[in-house]
Amino acid sequence: MAFSFRGETYELEASIDLDPYIGEAGEEPNFPLLLAKASGIDPYSYLYEVLESHEIEFSEATGIAARCCHDGAFDWPRFLRDVREESDLRVARLIAERALGVPDLDGRADLKAALLAAYRAGKAAGPE
Repeated sequence: MAFSFRGETYELEASIDLDPYIGEAGEEPNFPLLLAKASGIDPYSYLYEVLESHEIEFSEATGIAARCCHDGAFDWPRFLRDVREESDLRVARLIAERALGVPDLDGRADLKAALLAAYRAGKAAGPE
């Protein structure tokens, strides 16, 4: 992100680990604040207000985030869905391998769907 303030040009970039923001609430992180902190900008300054008024451009995403980053924009709701899907799949694969002796769950779409449905139903029911 590049912008000018008081005759000075600022070019900010930061690498942000999204894992801490995935929690139960699933609220989108305050990306301008994270960028400001990573760049040493006081969030109570005029410089921060200028930073907030500009669009943040997302690039060089890795892992699951790479699927959610397009044309400089980041799709947070999709990221959360994809992260949860990967987490559910990890559990289903583990069950398939350990309990059923199925090493490749992707090759068994019917079993994959059944395990995911059962796992999600259990999660939705919560603890008793």
